[in-house]
Amino acid sequence: MATTRALSVFSRIISQKRGFASLRETVGEHDASLLYEPKFQDKREFPEYNTINVRIQGYDFGPLEKYQAYIHKTAKRFGFSVADSYAVAAQTQRAITYKPYSTVAESEIDLSTYDRVVRLNDVSAPRFSLFTQMIRAHIPVGVTMTIKEHEKSDEDSRYIPDLLLKQKQEELKALDDPNVRRNLGWE
Repeated sequence: MATTRALSVFSRIISQKRGFASLRETVGEHDASLLYEPKFQDKREFPEYNTINVRIQGYDFGPLEKYQAYIHKTAKRFGFSVADSYAVAAQTQRAITYKPYSTVAESEIDLSTYDRVVRLNDVSAPRFSLFTQMIRAHIPVGVTMTIKEHEKSDEDSRYIPDLLLKQKQEELKALDDPNVRRNLGWE
């Protein structure tokens, strides 16, 4: 009798439908990525630089090339678009050492200054600050760096002038002068 009574109470409990919803049923399905940290929309706008030139100069060719490659890779990692990365023609200067207390030259040395430029486009200001700190922290010994916005004169310094071509252009301009034409017997 006791077993049948316990069985009837148990069957009554099981047959009753639960009246309350579980917490999972109440909340529903949610994105698991939002479980610990909610996503906030960042509405701040930061200024962007149009074109930035990172110019490095040094007397030693090898470290300069490696450092240019490092700047290029670091700029890519920061999400900047590298518009151009090029070498500028080396400039040679003559250094003369004199014998003590005289004007007689003891030795002469030709020093070549190598020059490389990495041009960056669409650079955001907050990331650019971190980028400059990082590349300045890793600058090799003997290398100088200049960072500035791109100008037309930077593009002009990239190319080697053709002196013969300039001379011929001056001659053509001179031929337009009536006095020169008269002296040549063309008029």
